[in-house]
Amino acid sequence: MIQKIQILILLNFLLVNTSFCKELPALFEVKIPDDQYTNTNDGLNKAFNRLIQKLSGSRSKKLLWKIGDAQFNKIEFVSSYSTELIGEQEFLSVKFNGEALIPKLRKIGIPLIGFNRPVIMILFQIDTGESAPIYLSSSKLSNSLASEIKQTFKNIAIERGVYLELPEFDLEDQNLLNQANILFSPANYIQEKFYNDAFLNIELVRIGINQWSVNGDFMSISPLQEKQVIEFFRNAVHEFLDDLLEVKPLEPGVSGERVMLSIQGLKNFQDFQSVESELDKIFAIKSRSFHVFERTKIDYIAQLFQTKDSLMKELKGSTKFLIKEYNADSNQLKLEYLNKQ
Repeated sequence: MIQKIQILILLNFLLVNTSFCKELPALFEVKIPDDQYTNTNDGLNKAFNRLIQKLSGSRSKKLLWKIGDAQFNKIEFVSSYSTELIGEQEFLSVKFNGEALIPKLRKIGIPLIGFNRPVIMILFQIDTGESAPIYLSSSKLSNSLASEIKQTFKNIAIERGVYLELPEFDLEDQNLLNQANILFSPANYIQEKFYNDAFLNIELVRIGINQWSVNGDFMSISPLQEKQVIEFFRNAVHEFLDDLLEVKPLEPGVSGERVMLSIQGLKNFQDFQSVESELDKIFAIKSRSFHVFERTKIDYIAQLFQTKDSLMKELKGSTKFLIKEYNADSNQLKLEYLNKQ
């Protein structure tokens, strides 16, 4: 019963928020600030390295060394590039040819994450000690420190190819968050109300003149000066994403797993086309074949590049599929197709 309620809540969320999407359309596009490269060739090379970080979910230098050993001509995979002004800073915007690059990366065993990316919801409270604590939101005007923190999250989200989201509070949310009720948990409330694949609860508290402490899912060991706060969060979020996005490569000589994907909830041919299109965007799947085809259900035999964990990471970021259960005995993964029409 609880699972059915959760499914209905998720379906309702998807139907109401039709503009919300976790697919990353600019997967093969990278923007490099002009102060981070010396000339165009240097910028293109750094953009390629940034793309590998985005595609693999990893900041490990070993992947770049592996690509170096394979003697890739990085510039060869550039489709186009240009400079553009964003705010007051100029960026080198580079688009890469994914169709040419992905097979090359597969050949040397680079683990990859596809277009579907996780949403990380962040409940961020700032307590200056001068007034009531405030919660950062997606739209609320903020002071300079809060604005810097929000911009840092935005930059990291673009760099790593994920969604770092702050809640957008309505009047009811604000009233609940401001109440002094020890039985009420703001973190539980926000985590249940807003869709997320992962959740971070963070508190930034001023504990002295120009001294801050971080509590919650991130914790500072010692007091931070204000100029250290941004760097602390930049490092903490990157390390969190390292663990969240990691796709472990297989041992040499080991083949990827085979999984039966059982997809239910189809109503018509358009649903079948949508399922096929969604599966094409999942990089964890090497190949697939039909096993059973029924009016409302399709079973595929899927050969993976790595383990089923890599497949699950991508499926959790899909707005078209809901993971229902995995049967280890039959190696069957049951999915529900979420028809928004």
